[in-house]
Amino acid sequence: MVKLPADESMGIEIENRRGENPAETSSTYVFEIESEMTNGHTCAGIVRALANVMDERPNEMRPLHAFVNCDAIDALFRTRRYGESRDNVSMTFHYDVYEVTIDASGKVVVKE
Repeated sequence: MVKLPADESMGIEIENRRGENPAETSSTYVFEIESEMTNGHTCAGIVRALANVMDERPNEMRPLHAFVNCDAIDALFRTRRYGESRDNVSMTFHYDVYEVTIDASGKVVVKE
């Protein structure tokens, strides 16, 4: 399990939508994890983003690897041989009630 402190200044809520039912709300949060991706720790950045949205400590959350293959994600977004980032790579998966999308630029979008 990835154990990193949640960075409260990391996320930016960019959208808050209300459905037809006033009790139904959805929010979209955007995070930048380029430094984690550059160091080959993409999943660590995803965990930090989710912890921020969920307002939980990473070690209190269900492990990310219960939902996705973290080794495969880290390999997919790892920089190329000469430090170039991969272009046009993105993926979306679900973590509990959250939809998580990550792209090669280091942007993580979490929708609830």
